[in-house]
Amino acid sequence: MSGPGGVPQAQDELQLLERVFIRLGCAETDEQLQEAVSKFLPPVLLKLTSQNEGVRKKVMELLVHINKRIKNNHNIQLPVEALLLQYQDPMATSFVINFTIIYLKMGFPRLPLEKQAELVPSVLAGIESKPTSHQDSLLLMIMPVLGEVAKIAPTEPEKKRSVLGLCEKPSVAKVLYSFMFDYLLLPYGSHPSLKPADPKVEGCKVPAGLSEYGWKRVAGEAVPASETVETTKTGIVKFLGTGLLPEMEVALHLMIGAADTRHGVASAADTQNRQLSGVIDWNDPELVRKLYSLFLGTLVIKDRPTTKQEHKRIPSNTRIRLKLMPVLLKSREAAMQFPSCIQVTFDLLFGTSGNSNAKLKMMAVNFVHQIIFHCPEHRLSPIGAVILSALTRLVNEEKDNPKLRGSCYVAIGKLGLKLPALVNKDVSMIQTFFDAMSTEDSDTQMSVQEALGLMAPAFRQIEQANRKFIEAIVATYIEKEEKQGSDQRSERSTVQVRLVAVQYAGEVFPHDNVATRYTLLIGAGDVKDDVAKASQAALYAAVKKANNPDLHHKRKDEESGPILPDFMEMLMYLMDKSSIRLKSSFKVIVGDVTLPFPVTVGSQMCDYIRLCLWNSAGVLPSKEMLVTPEHEAPKVGRYLKKVMGEGSGKKKDLVIKYVELAENLLRASGGMQQALALLHGVGSNPAEIAPRYEKKMDWFKFLLNNTKEELRETVAMIYGLVAAILNKPDFEKALKDLTRSMKEKQLEYQHGAVLAIGNSFGRRILLARMKDPKQQFSDWRIYKDSCQLLIQQLDSPQNLLIGSGCLALAELGRCGPLPLPDTSDSDSSDQSKMSLITKLLALVKSSKTSMRIRERAALAAGSMCLGDVNFPHRRVLLESFIELASEVKDVELHFTIGDALVHCALGPLSPAARDVWTVSEEEFSPLETGVGAEELEWLVSQLTDKLTRSTHPNIKQASCLWLLALVKHCMSQAAVQAKLLAIQDAFMGLLGDNNDLVQDAASKGIGIVYEACTEDQRDGMVNNLLDSLLGKKPQEVKKVNEETKVFQEGELGKNPHGGGNMSTYKELCSLATDMGQPDLVYKFMHLANYNATWNSKRGAAFGFSTIASKAGDQLEPHLPKIIPKLYRYQFDPTPRIQQSMSSIWSALVPESTKTVDKFLPQILAELQKELTSNQWRVRESCCSGLTDLLRGRTLDEALDTLTLLWQDIFRVMDDIKESVRVAAAKTAQSLSRVSIKMCDVSCGAKSGEAAVKAILPPLLEKGLTSTVSEVRAVCLATLMKVTKSAGPLLAPHLGILIPALLEATGEMEGQQLNYISTRLAVDQDVQEKLDSARMAASRSTPTMECVNYVLQYVDSNVLALLVPRLVDIIRGNPSIVSRGGAAHVVTTLTHQCPLDLQAFTGKLLSAFLTGLSDRNPAVRISYAGCIGHLMRTAKDSSKEKLFNKLRAWYMEKEDDASRAAVAFTFQAVNRHNPDVMKAYASSAMPIAFLAMHEEKNETNTDVLEVWEEVWLDGTPGSEGGIRLYQTEIMDLLPQALGSNQWPVKAQAARAIGTVATKLGGTIQAGVQKKLVELLLCGLEGRTWTGKECLLRSLADIATSGAELMVANMKEEMGKLVEALLKECRKQKLEYRVIALESTGTILSELKLDRFKDIYEIVAEHLPKSTDEDKENGTKEDMEDQESSQKQLELQFGILTCLGLAWPENKETAEAYLGKVVDHLETMAQNTTRKNQLAIVKCLANVMKNWKIPVDLAANQAPKDACGEIFSKIAKIISTLLLIPKYAQLRTETLQVLSQAIKLLVESKSSDLVNLFKDEITRSLDGVIKDLGSDPNTKDTARDLKTALNNLTENKN
Repeated sequence: MSGPGGVPQAQDELQLLERVFIRLGCAETDEQLQEAVSKFLPPVLLKLTSQNEGVRKKVMELLVHINKRIKNNHNIQLPVEALLLQYQDPMATSFVINFTIIYLKMGFPRLPLEKQAELVPSVLAGIESKPTSHQDSLLLMIMPVLGEVAKIAPTEPEKKRSVLGLCEKPSVAKVLYSFMFDYLLLPYGSHPSLKPADPKVEGCKVPAGLSEYGWKRVAGEAVPASETVETTKTGIVKFLGTGLLPEMEVALHLMIGAADTRHGVASAADTQNRQLSGVIDWNDPELVRKLYSLFLGTLVIKDRPTTKQEHKRIPSNTRIRLKLMPVLLKSREAAMQFPSCIQVTFDLLFGTSGNSNAKLKMMAVNFVHQIIFHCPEHRLSPIGAVILSALTRLVNEEKDNPKLRGSCYVAIGKLGLKLPALVNKDVSMIQTFFDAMSTEDSDTQMSVQEALGLMAPAFRQIEQANRKFIEAIVATYIEKEEKQGSDQRSERSTVQVRLVAVQYAGEVFPHDNVATRYTLLIGAGDVKDDVAKASQAALYAAVKKANNPDLHHKRKDEESGPILPDFMEMLMYLMDKSSIRLKSSFKVIVGDVTLPFPVTVGSQMCDYIRLCLWNSAGVLPSKEMLVTPEHEAPKVGRYLKKVMGEGSGKKKDLVIKYVELAENLLRASGGMQQALALLHGVGSNPAEIAPRYEKKMDWFKFLLNNTKEELRETVAMIYGLVAAILNKPDFEKALKDLTRSMKEKQLEYQHGAVLAIGNSFGRRILLARMKDPKQQFSDWRIYKDSCQLLIQQLDSPQNLLIGSGCLALAELGRCGPLPLPDTSDSDSSDQSKMSLITKLLALVKSSKTSMRIRERAALAAGSMCLGDVNFPHRRVLLESFIELASEVKDVELHFTIGDALVHCALGPLSPAARDVWTVSEEEFSPLETGVGAEELEWLVSQLTDKLTRSTHPNIKQASCLWLLALVKHCMSQAAVQAKLLAIQDAFMGLLGDNNDLVQDAASKGIGIVYEACTEDQRDGMVNNLLDSLLGKKPQEVKKVNEETKVFQEGELGKNPHGGGNMSTYKELCSLATDMGQPDLVYKFMHLANYNATWNSKRGAAFGFSTIASKAGDQLEPHLPKIIPKLYRYQFDPTPRIQQSMSSIWSALVPESTKTVDKFLPQILAELQKELTSNQWRVRESCCSGLTDLLRGRTLDEALDTLTLLWQDIFRVMDDIKESVRVAAAKTAQSLSRVSIKMCDVSCGAKSGEAAVKAILPPLLEKGLTSTVSEVRAVCLATLMKVTKSAGPLLAPHLGILIPALLEATGEMEGQQLNYISTRLAVDQDVQEKLDSARMAASRSTPTMECVNYVLQYVDSNVLALLVPRLVDIIRGNPSIVSRGGAAHVVTTLTHQCPLDLQAFTGKLLSAFLTGLSDRNPAVRISYAGCIGHLMRTAKDSSKEKLFNKLRAWYMEKEDDASRAAVAFTFQAVNRHNPDVMKAYASSAMPIAFLAMHEEKNETNTDVLEVWEEVWLDGTPGSEGGIRLYQTEIMDLLPQALGSNQWPVKAQAARAIGTVATKLGGTIQAGVQKKLVELLLCGLEGRTWTGKECLLRSLADIATSGAELMVANMKEEMGKLVEALLKECRKQKLEYRVIALESTGTILSELKLDRFKDIYEIVAEHLPKSTDEDKENGTKEDMEDQESSQKQLELQFGILTCLGLAWPENKETAEAYLGKVVDHLETMAQNTTRKNQLAIVKCLANVMKNWKIPVDLAANQAPKDACGEIFSKIAKIISTLLLIPKYAQLRTETLQVLSQAIKLLVESKSSDLVNLFKDEITRSLDGVIKDLGSDPNTKDTARDLKTALNNLTENKN
C-alpha cells in the first residue's frame, strides 16, 4: 500500500505471516501440519496480491517451506474445497490463480476417490473463462475420477443432466467434450517428449486422429503408465454412458473407445454403444461433420481460413476407420455430405497413407452404393464421372479381389440407372460387361449380370448408331452362346449372359424392333427353361398388356407404341436369317430335313409370325387366338392377298417361304405350333397356297396317323382344304385311298381319316354351293358311301371314333344337305336323316357316354339344319332338345345345346353356315333365301313363356343359357326383336335364382337385350326393369309342383345370403337411379363379376369381356358420380353384391389408389351420408369402406367431414346389429389413428391446429359422454394420444377439453362405487376413506393423465374459458371423482401459472367455499385442500372474506360437517401457505382454540386432531398462544357463550376453563373477572346439555387463581355463591351432581363458609340413622331400583360437596359435625364402593378441620359428644376397612384412621381411646390377615395398630 497507512498495514501482514511460519514450523506431526496448512494456505495465497514487496517475498518463502514439507508426503491433505472456491473467485488476480492451481493439482489427487468424484462439478464450474493451459491441466486432473463419477450418478433422468451443471455452461461443455475426445485417441506409451527410434526422423510423429496441440495437452508432463491410461479411458467410457451428458455429444467418443487397442476399453465402449444405439441419430448433419473430421483429419480447403499447424488433426488410423465406416454406411446424411463422402471413398480406395485395408476398401465401395442411392440426381451428376472412373479403375486393377470387383460392377449399374447420360453415350462399356460375363468367375458374373440389368433402362434413349451396336452385341451373345450352349464347362455363365441379352433386347428396344425380336425368338427356343421363359415374356409383354381388360379405359394417345413388328418386315428379316443360317454351321438337320433353327425356336417363330400377321391385318392379337387359326381369317386373307400382290412377287415368295418353313418344321417334328401355322397359311390364302400341296397328299395322309389327337384334327382340316381344290377324279381317288386304308390301319389313323373325309367333303360341297346354291349332291355315290361310313362310326365301341364321326357329320351338315332320305321305314336298315338325328340325340341323352361326345353329338344334330334349307325335322330337334333340359345338369352341355338350338332355329340363316376362311360373320348372306322364321318364333315363345318360368333348377339353367344364346346370335331376327320385352321379363324372373350362373347369365342377357333396342324401345325397357327390381311391379308367384326343388343339392344347411338373391341387382339399380341415369344399370350388369363359366371356351364365345369393355368406356364420363357409391358397394356384407361391385370397380378403375385420392372428398361425403342409413348393410359397408379408405391416408382436406364421421361412428358403434358394431369399432380405430397423425405438431402447426379443431368437439361432446363403454374407450384412447401428439396446439381447446375429461373420469368409474358410498353415508368415517381412495385412484386414470399432461399449456387465455367450466364442475357435478379431479387441476394450476390464475382466484374460491358444505366428507377435505393452495394467488380482500366467512360458519352453522370443513380449510392454508395463515392468525387462532374444546367422541377425533395441529402450528405453545391471542379469544368467547347452540356454549365454557388453567395465577384480574361474569351470565336460565361445563370452568378459575378471584369478587361474592346454590337445587341429576362438586370446590378454594346453605339443600337426600327411615328407605329402594340408583349418584355428589365445603369456622363445624358423621355412618354400611370412597374423603376433610375441645376431661357433655362422634367414626372406619379387594378405599381409610389416632392423642382421654380401640382392632386385624392386601397396606395397618396399642398403654 502507498501512503502513510501502508507501512503499518504491511507490518501487520508480515507479523501475521511470521506467526503462520512459526505455526508451520512447530507442527511436528502430519496431523498438525495438515491442520495448519488447511487453515492458512488459502489466506496466505491471497497475500500475493499485496503491493508490498516484503510481504510477497515472505509469502514466497512460506510457500517454499510448505512445498518442501508436503511435496513428497502424500499423507498431508490440502484444503482443496477452499482452494477451489478461491480459484473460482472472479475478483482473484491471475497471480493468485496461478499459484492456487498449483496446490489444487497437488491436493486433488490426495483426496479419497469418492471426495474427488464429488468435487468434479466444482472443478468444471471453475474452469470457465480460465486460460487454456489451466483448463487443460484441471481436465487432465479429473479424467481418472470420471469412472467414479459414473458410479455415483443419480438414476432419475431429470436429475442426471443437472449434476455437472454443464447445461448453463456451454463453453465448459465444449472444452470437456474436446478433451475427452483427445484423451480417448491417446495411444498407450506415447508422449511428445519421447524421441523416435529412427534418428533420421526429426521430431515425434503425432498419433492418428490427434493434433500436435491435442496430443500435448492430454499426454501431460510425464509419460503416463499404460495401465493408468487404460483405467482412465475405461472410466471415461463408463462416464459417457451414464446419461450425464447428451447422447449426441458423446456418440463419437464411444466410437473411438470401441476402436481402442485394449480389450477392457473396447468392450466397455461396445456395451455403451449397444445401449445408446436407438438414441443416436447418425443423420444429424453436425454429428456427421464431426465424424468426417475425425476420419479425414484437418483438410486444407481453398477460400477457407487456414488452421495452425499445431491444431491440424492427423487422419484416423485403420482401427478407428473400421469402427467409423459401418456408421457412415447406415447414415443417409453421410452419403449426401459433399465433398467429404467422396474424399473418404478415394482415401480408402486409392490413398497412400496406409490407413486402409481390404475390408475398408469393400466398405468404401458399399459407401459408393449409398452415395448413389441417397444423393439426388442434381447433386450426383457433377461427380458421377469421377465415381465411374474410380469404379472402372478398381474393376481393372483389383484382379485378386473378386468380391470387391463384383460390388463395383453393381455400383456402376446403379450409377447408370441414376445417371443414364453417364453410360449411354459410351456403349463400349456394354461390350466390356458382356465380355466380363464370359470371363469372370461365377460370383462376379452374378454381379455383372445385376449391373447390366440395372443399367438396361438407361439405354432406352440412345442414338441410332449406338442402338445398332447394342443390337449387334445382344444378337452376338444370344447366337454365340446358342452355339456354345452344349459346353458343360461354361454352361452356367452362358445361361447368365443369354439372360442378360434377353433382358436388353426386351427392355432397351421397342416391341416393333425386328432385330431384337429375332434375338428374342432365338432365346424363346433356348434349351434352358429360364432363358426361354424370359424371352417369351419379353416377346409377348405388349400383346398381353394390350389384351388386359383392366386397361380398356386408356385412351389411344396414352397407349404405348406398337405391340408387334410389321408382318412383312419381320418375315423378311426371318427369311434372310434363315437363308444365312442354312449356309452356316448354325443349321440343324433332323432326319432328312435341314432347318435354319432348332425346332423349338422354329415353333416360337411360327406363333410369333402368326400374331404379327393378325396385327398387321388389323386384328388385336392374343396368344389364345393361336389355337383358332380361322379367327378373323377373311380379314387376314384379304391382307395376305394384298401383300402378295405387291412388290413384283418378292413378298409372295416370302409368304410361301414362311409356309414352307412351317412345313419343314412339321416334317421334322409333329408339333401343334407348326401344324397350326401351316393350317393358318393354307386356310388364309387357299387359292395361292393350297395348290402347292396337291402333290403332298400322301404326306398329310401319313400325318393323320400321328399319336396326338389335336394334331390329327389340325392335319385333317389342312387335308380338307387341299383336297377341296383337287379336280373331281383326284379328289375321289384321294378319298377312296383314305377309306380303303381305314380298315387296315390302327385306331389313330381311322380317327384321322374320318375327320379328313368329313372336312374334305364338307369343304368341297360348300365351295360348290357357294358357286351354285342349287347344286345337288344326293346322287354322288362316293359321297353317299362316305356319309354311311361316317354314320357307322357312331356305333363304334371306340369313343375316339364316335367323336370323330360326330365332328365329321357336323361339318357335312354345316356345309350342305346330307345324301340321306328324310325318313325310312321302321323295319328298314337304311340310314335316314331321322334315324341319324335319333342316334345323335340318343348319344346326347346317354349318361354313360363321355361329356365330350355328348357335346359333339348335340352340335352335329344342330348342324344338320345349317346346310339343308329343306330339313324336315327342325321342330322335332327343337322339341327333343327342350325335353332334355330337365335331365341335363352340365353347364358346358347346356351351352352346346344352346348353340345347336340356334342352328336349328335359324337353319341356313345362321352365320355358322358360312365359309369361315373367306367370309366374315358380318359379310355373310344365306346361300338360299325363303327360309321361314317360324321355328325361331316358336322357340322364343317356348323359352320365355314356359321354360324360364319352370321351377326345376335344370330347366331354369338350360332355358336361361339357351335364351342367352338366342339373344346373342339371333338379335337381328324380327322374331326376336318383336319379343324383346318378353325376353327381358324372362331374364328378370331368373335374376333372383339361387344358382349364381343363372343369375349372371340373366344379367348379361338383360344387358344384351338393352343394347339391341332402338332408342324408342329403351325407355320402356328401363322403366320395366326398374319397376321389377325396386319392387314396384308385382312379382309372379311361381307354383310348386312335383318337379320343383326347393333346395338345390349342396344348398340345404347353408346360411342364406343377406338381402336375398335379388339384392345385387337391386343395388345396381339403386346405384343407377341415384345418379339420375337409370339406363346405366345395363352397363353395370355387364361389368358385374360373371361366373367362372364365362372364362371357359364355351362361355368366352359369348364375348362378354368385349361387351364389358365397351360398357366401361360408356360409363367413363359418369365416373365422378359412380365412384363414391361404387366404392361403398365394394364393402357390402352380402358376398354377391361385394363381388359384383368389386368387379365393376376393377373394370372402371385401373389405379385404385390414385382414383380414390382424386375422388376422396366425394367418397368421404358419400360414406358419411350413408353411415347412418336405415339399412344395416349400408351402415356396415360404410364402416368397412371407411376403414379401408383411411389406411395410409389423412383427411387434411376434409376436416368438416372428419367431424361428422366421428359423430356418426359413435352412433353406429351402438348399433342394434353386432356385425355393424364390430365394423364400426374397427373404423373407429382407423379414425383414431388418422386423427392422432393429423394432430401431430411435428407435421405442421397450421394443419395440426385445424385438425385439433375438427376432432376435439365430437370426441368431447359425443364420445366421452356416451353411455356405450366401447365408444368411451376409443374416445379416451384417441384423446390420450392426441394430447401427446398435438401438445401446444391444444391450448385454444383446453377450456373444453379439461372439463370434458374431468366429467368423463367420473362417468367411467361406474355406478357401483357411488352406490356403496351412498350406503356407507351412515358411517362418515368409512365413507370418507372410501371416497378419498376413489379420488386418489382416479388421478392415475388415463383421463387424468391426459389432464395432467395438457395443464402445461394453460395460460391466461385458456383460463378465461376453463375457469367457468371448472366452477360448474366444482359446484354441481354429481360425481365426486370429477369434483376431486377439478380440485386437483386447480391445485396444479396454483403451482404452474400462479400469476395467470390470480385474476380467477376469487371465482374459484367462491366455488370451493360453497363446496365446503357438501354432504360428502371426502369432497369437503379435497376442497379445503384446494382453498389452501389458492391462498397463494388470492387477493388480500379475498383472503379476508374467506377467513371471515369461515369464522362465521363455525359460529353459526349447527352441523358438524361444516365445522369439520372449516378445520380442514385452516389446516390446508396452514400447510400450503403458512404465511397467509400467519397474516390472518388473529382471525383463525381463536376459532381453532375454541374448536379444540369441542367434546371428544368417536366421530370427531380426527377433526379435533386437525384443530390441535392448526393451533400448535400457529402458536408458540398453549399458554403462549392464549397470551398472544388473548384479546381475540376474549372477544370470541362471549359470542360463543351467547350462541343458540348448546355445544358451542359448552365449548366456550371449556375454553374458559383452559384459559384459566393455563394462565393460572398469572391471569390478569380484568380477564378473570370477565370470565367469571361470562360464566355466571351463562348459568342463568334453564338447564341445557353441556351446561355443567360452565360450573367446571368456574371451579377451574377458582382452583387456578383463588386469591385473585377473592379480590375480584369481593363485592359480588354473594351473587356468585347464590348462583352456585341455585344450580345445586336443579332437578337434573347429572347436572346437580356436577353442580354440587363444583360448588364444593369453589367454596373450598375461596374458603367460604356456606355449609349451612349447602346442608339445607342436601339434607333431605341424606339417610337418617333411625330405624324407621331405614325401613322406609329400604322399602323405597326395593320398589324403585332406578330411583335408588339415581339417589346413590346424587349422594356421591353430596358427599364430595360436603367434604369440600366443610367450613373452617369452628361454630359451624361443631354445629354440623354430629349430623354429618351420623349421615356418613348410616351411608357407609349400605352404599356403593364409589360412595364409600367419597365417604372416606369427606370424613378426612371433616377430621382435618375438627379441633378437640381443650377442657374435655372437665366437661362431661363435650366428652360424651366426642365419644359419640369417635364411636361413629370408628364404626365407619371399621366398616370400610373390612371391604375386601378395594385397595384405594383401604388406603384412604387407613389415612383417616391415622388422623383419628392423632386426634385421640390430642384428646388425652383414655375412655375415648379404649372406645375407639375396641371398635377398630378387629378391623385392623382383618386387614393385616387379609391375603389380598398389599404389603404396604398391611405395614400401615400394623403401624396404626401398634400406635393405638401404645396409646392405650400410655393412657392406662
